[in-house]
Amino acid sequence: MKTHVTVWAVGWSLVPFLVVLIGCGGGKAVKQNQAMAELTRPVVMEKTGATDRPEWTSRTTFYENDEGLHFTGGVMGGSDYALTIRLAKSEAVKNLLESVEVKARGEFSSVMHGNYGSDDIGRYVTDAVPWTVENLRIGGISQKSIYYERVFDPIANRLRYNAWVDLAISRADYRTAKTDAADRLLKKAIRDQDAEAKRKALEMLERLRNEV
Repeated sequence: MKTHVTVWAVGWSLVPFLVVLIGCGGGKAVKQNQAMAELTRPVVMEKTGATDRPEWTSRTTFYENDEGLHFTGGVMGGSDYALTIRLAKSEAVKNLLESVEVKARGEFSSVMHGNYGSDDIGRYVTDAVPWTVENLRIGGISQKSIYYERVFDPIANRLRYNAWVDLAISRADYRTAKTDAADRLLKKAIRDQDAEAKRKALEMLERLRNEV
């Protein structure tokens, strides 16, 4: 029993010493990891302008301001400058088309809703949305900004490129695209001899023409 107590006491007396050793070793390991992280951190060699990344590069892929509707896309770690820019622009266009489809679908659905059933609404809205997108593809999309970085990757020992593109549609162009789509919707309703669809299309056209 005495031996057991002595060992137990000695064991506890070693605890503070071990904690100090572990603490010292842990602190050294943390410093080593931090130093390693700094050595392997990508270094920006060149960038657009003299400031940090613009705020719009970290926003969601769609936002609105006084200039109109904005759609952004970005690519990081590209191996070629021109290719990275093209990929970023393609990403922005994809985000633009997806966002316009959602936005236009909601706007057309809210107007076409009436005494229609869901199938009837979907039939006309399904036509109006791609017509709106098609009108914007033909004209109305403008490139507002490009931001890029040329970065040296220490781990791969090579240059990489990061790029972001900001595309925009003015409110006037977006309204024109919807107006043209509503006009085609009206003509379709007349061909289909659908009086309710014709009335709703006229209502949509009147609303669009009165928009500021």
